[in-house]
Parts: sequence; C-alpha cells; structure tokens
Amino acid sequence: MRILHAGASLRGAGYPNAWQTLCLLRGQPDIQVIECGSWLPEDFHLWKLTQGSSWRALASLSGLFLGNLASLCRVLIRYRRGYVVYVPYPGLFFMWLASWLPKRIRPRCIIDAYISVWDSLYRDRGAGSGRGIIGRMLHWIEGRGLRAAWRVIVDTRANRRYMADTFGLKPEQVLALPLAIDESVFVPPTTPKVEGFLNVLFVGTFVPLHGIDILLAGIRPLLGDPRFHFTIIGDGQSAALLADLLGSPGIEWIRGWRPLEEIAAWIADADICLGVFGGAGKAARVLPFKLYMYLAMGKPVISQADLSWPDDAPRPPVRGTLTAEDIHAALLELAEDPDRRQQLGQSGRDYYRRWLSNARVTRIWRRLLDSIPARG
Repeated sequence: MRILHAGASLRGAGYPNAWQTLCLLRGQPDIQVIECGSWLPEDFHLWKLTQGSSWRALASLSGLFLGNLASLCRVLIRYRRGYVVYVPYPGLFFMWLASWLPKRIRPRCIIDAYISVWDSLYRDRGAGSGRGIIGRMLHWIEGRGLRAAWRVIVDTRANRRYMADTFGLKPEQVLALPLAIDESVFVPPTTPKVEGFLNVLFVGTFVPLHGIDILLAGIRPLLGDPRFHFTIIGDGQSAALLADLLGSPGIEWIRGWRPLEEIAAWIADADICLGVFGGAGKAARVLPFKLYMYLAMGKPVISQADLSWPDDAPRPPVRGTLTAEDIHAALLELAEDPDRRQQLGQSGRDYYRRWLSNARVTRIWRRLLDSIPARG
C-alpha cells in the first residue's frame, strides 16, 4: 500500500496527530509513505489570521494556497490506481483545490479534518458570527473540500455528527478515530509521590471552550487550603480572568506554552489533572489532547461530564462535573480519598491503552486501508 502525504500540514506540540500518524504508518512493513506535502512552521496557528492586519492574513492565506496547489501537482504526478492520499489538518485548502478535478481523475483522499476550521475560528475563537462574507466563504470552502474526500477523519462521535450535519457529508463518509501522540514522552511515573499537599494541574490555551471562568470559580474557595497547590500552564483569550488570583496563596501560573517534555514532567508530578469546563457546544464534542496526556500517564482527571469520544470506545473514566460547585466538591472528594484517586488514575491508564493508544490507531488505519477497493 502506498500513501501520499499531501497538503500544507500542521505539526508541533499543539498538533501532534498527523506527524505521529505518519510515523506509525511508516513503521508498517507493507506500507510506503510518499512525501508530496509540506509542514507549516510549528508556531503557525490558523486563529492568528483573525488577529493583526488584513494584509498579513492575506499573505498567510496566499502562502497556504500556493503551498497546497504545489502539493496537489506533486500528488497528480505520483498518484496511481490503488494509492491513497492522506491530507492532514488543515486539509480544507488542499481538498477545495482537489474538488475542482473531475471525479474520475480525482485522487482517493482521506482528510484528517480533526475539528472544523470554520467552527474553531468563528465559535471557539470568537472571530465573529460566521455569517459575514468571509465566514460564509470559509464555510463554503470547507464544505466543498470535505465532500470531495473519500473519508473524513474527526476525533469524536459528536464531532462526526456535527461535521456531517454542518457540511452535508454522508454518515458513512465520516470516521471518529483516536488521536496519535508521542507515547515515549507520556509514560506513567515510577517513583512514588512524596506525601504532602496535592498538586492540581491545569494545562490549556485559555480558549472559551476550556471554561476558565467556571474552573476559577471552583478552585477559588480552596486557595490557601494547605491540602492543595494549583499549577496553571498556558495563556490565551481568557487569561485576564486569572489576574485577580495572582497574589493568592497556593496557586502558580506558568504563562505561555511549554515543550511537551516539560508538560509531561508537570503531569508526572501532579496528583489531580483538570480538563475542560466550557459546557455545551464544542466543549462537549471534543476529547482534548490534554486528556490523552493525562490518561496515558495514569492521572485522575476532573472534567465536565458532557464530553465525547472516538467510535466504538466507551465513556472515558473521568470525574465529571457540571458547575463550579461540582469542581469544588470533586477536588475535596479526591483529596479525602487517596484510594479513589489511585483507582481513577489506573482506570484512566487502562482506558488509554485499550481505546486511545497508538496501537489502536494503527489497527484502525489498517482496517481503513484494507477496505479500499483494488480498482476504481
């Protein structure tokens, strides 16, 4: 089986899936990955196009267009019957270009849509209502591109339904697969934790779906409680909400993003890890990358009860919450019950190994590739 990597793709700490997926596929003895794409700089973020000058955004979009056009040309030169084209996130630009090819000569493409670009910019990042000219154009580009793909990969069942409904995709066209991560970094610690306060960790980009306001309201009554020390890593739109707590005892803010190795070290030192608390909408449709990290390292997780997960997998073993009062109660509950913390952490580790691990990602991809007809 020959797989052509296509498009201008994202990689790095925030987008590990495509790079790790290709590493897994390259590790299969009967699969050959042919490079026809390119990788964007690791500090490139689509949401930054909504900030700053319009000329800078236009220049970035022009670069994306030209990079994907060049990739499409390379694919058309290398593509043969029986091959498959893998288009990582954000693949909508490549697929939009490919959608104008006649169907009989269009390559068979698997696009890793992950989450909707239109939804991320106009609902998650608050760039507008999405009903303006630019928003409608992006919605049209993404929809046309996705409909031209043979298969569309997303991360959860709820996102699968959302993408199908929002962009008019066929239900059988969309698959919800686990994300691939660098498992060599996220290994459960082997040294026992020294008795003392509980280190409670939150890692995030402070976007609205993380529900920073709910989280801070839940932990505020526990600041100064000698049983807890709160470590918050990240930055973003909601960072100003944290300013009021910066002088309070028992809380530490490490502003900005850190390399994965550093984040893994913080997770290893944590007793309890905090997920997302953004309520309904997108927050309920995702299983965030950080929950993969927490579960892989066997840490007890507190996150909102309304969440989703990949196809065929059961519900993740996290301590679910609905309100700030629930977060407060969950922290007290786990602080007073070390056996419950250990059991929740072990259940999370077992869940990751069975349902989210790279081994399972590889098995699902092999089934997907085996389903490709030899002809047509």
